[in-house]
This record gives sequence, structure tokens and C-alpha cells, in this order.
Amino acid sequence: MRILIAALGAMSLAACAGTPVPQARPLNTDQIAAMGSTRVVVVENDYGVGKTWFMQNSSAAGAPYGLVGALVSAGLDAMMNYGPSKRASQAADEIAVVMPVDTLNASLTGSLLALVPVDDSGAGVTFSEVTSVQRLAPATPEDDAIEVAATYWLSEDATTLMITITASYSSEEIPYVTPYTFEDSPPKAELSGPTYRNTFVYYSAHLPVPELTPELQQELIASIENSARDESGALPAEGTDEYRAMTRELEEARDNKLTRAEISIFLTREWLKDDGRLIRAEVDNAHALASRYLLLDLNQTAVPTFEGEGQELVETLPDGRTVSRISGGLMAGSYVSAPAEFSPHVAFGNAINHARVHLERMKTLRDAARSAR
Repeated sequence: MRILIAALGAMSLAACAGTPVPQARPLNTDQIAAMGSTRVVVVENDYGVGKTWFMQNSSAAGAPYGLVGALVSAGLDAMMNYGPSKRASQAADEIAVVMPVDTLNASLTGSLLALVPVDDSGAGVTFSEVTSVQRLAPATPEDDAIEVAATYWLSEDATTLMITITASYSSEEIPYVTPYTFEDSPPKAELSGPTYRNTFVYYSAHLPVPELTPELQQELIASIENSARDESGALPAEGTDEYRAMTRELEEARDNKLTRAEISIFLTREWLKDDGRLIRAEVDNAHALASRYLLLDLNQTAVPTFEGEGQELVETLPDGRTVSRISGGLMAGSYVSAPAEFSPHVAFGNAINHARVHLERMKTLRDAARSAR
């Protein structure tokens, strides 16, 4: 799991550069008592399940310098990335049919609603109600509300779905008080911001990688050709960048080895089977688990430390799935749930594509918001 922790730390490094304290901000006993029954606001996801892929850069191959070199590099980049990018978009489009954003948001809201107590007389932080908000542009967090947001990424090879849920609480009446001691004055970041903050990451069960057979190879070749066709069904014209990109991919398809991008072609189909039964089950499970641990975390006061490494096992579920708490570094205090046999080879690429239907929906919402001003 060490590779997993390193990846989570890298995701947050830019936002926390120069701050020698973890991202997580636990509540103290006074804050827990003051919060009590608190409303929850789900910040609606607008991007859906994004398909990650590896964007190649020809500059690493030693392209010539200068204007000519820049043009050559741009052409090479376009050729190398055209096919993978297009297929990632197609995968996101297909997943959006069985798992639209409305379904994702309803699942997360429902998991949190299930934890609203019938009798609100219990001690500690509880959920009083759960609502949702549409927020495409950055905005000031709502006062005295636990805000919850989620992102969904399918790995480069489509073996694994990663769901990241972030939660925060801000209140003018219950401000953040740093639990850390500094030799000099506290960093600026420790003087303001949310009273509570944490991250909950869920990795789905891994789909098995298919074995390359002659029949599977022919399917792969046919899939690459079909992906390269235009709206009229025609293959790219010889001499175009699209033709060169397709030719390059076909050559790789015939080398008797499956790349992560090629594996993704077959495994995306598994997520789509039976009207997305598998992806729906993983999403619902992730939301239920993260909601439960959010409520538990809001009521515990352990302060994470930057020193140390690894993770503390918190729970092992009947199916072998584990829930762990990261023990050091920027992501100390955050939770990670992984299947019984977590693969350290899962990669989420360096680029992510989203479904056209979701991007068009966001444009419509933004246009409507501008018109209403």
C-alpha cells in the first residue's frame, strides 16, 4: 500500500507546499459539542466518471529545439495522443449512459440521508438533514454546514474505479484552531480555513486482466479501426495525422503484448454490462462506506502527525476489504478503503477525459447562470 500513499500525497502536494502539517483537520471536544446536530450539503458532481489515460510527450524523446522543433513535437504529440484520448472520451461517453451524474449524486445523498437519526438527542456530531447544491464555480463554503463532494476516476487500464470523497465544515461561530505547536508563528494556512476537513478514498475490486489470444487480438484490431472511423463510418485518409495515429496503434496491437490502454478497451465493457450493474454496486458501496466513516471521523479527536509513514488498519470487512488511516505525511489522517488484494500496479494516468453529455450539460448550466445575472 506504500505506492498508494505516495500517489495520494502527490495529488495534494501542490496545494500544501510549504505547510508542514497534514491536510486533515480533526475537531476537538469543544467543537464537537458546539456542532451537535448539523446539516450536510452535497456539492453535486458535474463531471461524472472520468476516464484516465497516459498522455505522451515527444519532448522526452529528444525532439529538436526552436520553432521547427516545437512544430515537430506538436505533430508527434497529436499523433501519439489522438487515439488514446479519443478512446478515453468514448469510454466516458459509454459510462455516462449507465451512470449519469444525477445517479451519482442521488447515491451519495441517499447514503448520507440514511445516517440522519430519527431521534436527534444523541451526543456528538450528527446529521440533521441532507441537501444538495449546484456549484460549478468556486464559492465560499456554506456557514455551519458539512460540505461533501466526490470525484470518480477509472484507471488507465479500466481495472479499477477510484472514488474520492472530501468533506469539510466551516463556521464563523466555531473557527478552526490549530492543534499544532510551531517554533515561530504558525503558517498562514493554519490561521484560517475550514474547522474540519478530511478525505476518504475508495478503490473498487480489480477486474482481471484478459489473456491475449489470437481471437482477442483480432477484436483489438477491429476496435482500434472502429474508434478511428468518422461519423460516416470512413477510416482516416492516408497521410493524415489520424491515419498515422491509427497505424501506430495497429502496429502496437499486433506486437502480442497488451498495453494498459489496450486492456482498457476490453475492461470498459465489463463496467457497462447489465446496465452498469458492477459500477453501480461499487459506487453505492463507496458512498455508504465513506458516509459511515465521515460520521465516525467527525466524532474523533486524534490529531494526525506529519511524521511517520504507512497506515493504521481500522477495519477489515467480511469480504476482506480493508479500511485504513494514513499515518504520516500530507495525507495523514485520511482514510483509504481497498479490496483484499490491492494491486500496486494500478495507474491513473496523467490525463482525464469526461463524457461529452456532461461537458455540454455544464455549458448549459453556466450559460443559464450568466443569463440570470
